[in-house]
Amino acid sequence: MQINFEEVAEKSLSGIYIHDKNFRIVYVNDMVVRATKYSRDELIGINVLDLAHPDDVQISFDAAKKALLGEETFYEVRYCRKDGEVRWVWGFARPLHVNGERYVLGNWIDITRVKELEQKLKESEEFYRSLIEDSLTPVYIIQDGKMVYVNRAFEEYTGYSKEEVLGKDPFFIIHPEDREEVYAKYIERETGKRDVDTYSWRIITKSGELRWLTAKPSRITYKGRPAVAATVVDTTSIHNLNERLRMREDYLRLLNKVLRHDIANALVLVRAVLEEREDELSKKALSRVDHITRLIREVANLESALDEMGPVRMDRIVEEVAESLGVSCDCEEVEVMANESIRTIAFNLIQNAIQHSGGDVFVEVKKDKGWGVLRVADNGKGIPEHVKERIFDEGFTTGGTGLGLFIVKKLTDILGGVISVYDNKPTGTVFEVRFRAV
Repeated sequence: MQINFEEVAEKSLSGIYIHDKNFRIVYVNDMVVRATKYSRDELIGINVLDLAHPDDVQISFDAAKKALLGEETFYEVRYCRKDGEVRWVWGFARPLHVNGERYVLGNWIDITRVKELEQKLKESEEFYRSLIEDSLTPVYIIQDGKMVYVNRAFEEYTGYSKEEVLGKDPFFIIHPEDREEVYAKYIERETGKRDVDTYSWRIITKSGELRWLTAKPSRITYKGRPAVAATVVDTTSIHNLNERLRMREDYLRLLNKVLRHDIANALVLVRAVLEEREDELSKKALSRVDHITRLIREVANLESALDEMGPVRMDRIVEEVAESLGVSCDCEEVEVMANESIRTIAFNLIQNAIQHSGGDVFVEVKKDKGWGVLRVADNGKGIPEHVKERIFDEGFTTGGTGLGLFIVKKLTDILGGVISVYDNKPTGTVFEVRFRAV
């Protein structure tokens, strides 16, 4: 079965947007256009934070930053429509990688109605009950591990009547794989040990249908005793869409690996034939074969940054790379949040220094105020200022493929690190890469 993912996104009832690492919007679906009242042309290219309510810009920034660093995160913010109207949304942001570039895939669900209901609860319980009962949003209250209130929307959503759930353990509705976690959070929240947060889990309706819901349970006082109340939003379509997009990303990565493998195997045969010939044309062809082989390897190096991040010993990795290139390393024990692509960063920086500096190369790994720092220095001829400004640009080279330092910069960005280049004293150049220490 072939799925048109763009058509699925366009017809989604939730707002879907994509922005790049600079927070510039590159895609919005029709629901975002309707919700914000801006045209698609007005939205594409603007900073996504410009849509946030001034008081919620930091929340939006933090959520986007987490997604760029590889985390999936829920958040709740206000945004401003083109006409100035303020609306509330629940947002879900996850990392998205396309052709080696980092993006954020975001979803919006308008919860302005839910927020209004929460406010009315504080003003009048009787008035609140009337609104909640007629709400299109499922609402429930649990107390002492028993369901004590559900509205009509809850009955319609789950298929269970009030008589079937009130006074009973409600956790039988929850998917077995999520039940323990949801129950533990409920206990913590009712006893006051857990703050309000938003999270998702699966339920099984009375008809046996599997559905995802997103809720924001909070501790309340109900009839004089602690209880937990929550409003629920059906996010099945969002989770299904995210799963389809994940499967598509996995498929594209697999396709990329297969193509690289087949091309590399074909080049082995081409190289074998060319090596038997001694003419100038064959030598030039061999040079191009080597160039293509290096490009394949560098594409694979870029893909390695998409692997899951975790604590890694940067000193050990750098020591191994330096030793393989015949360079000594003054390495202090440092653990940083990254992955094996640090090896590619170290290799490219050290090899670049060896090939282009014209002097001795020095490598060190140190810990500096919460950062793990890799420095590759030389005492060679140095780099002119006008070259420093372009040294990390794609294709810029003074010899080689023109991708080595470009790849270093991209990998560093993907891992959430910082790279800089400056003059060594008295002569030479220093490349410095920083990652957050664990």
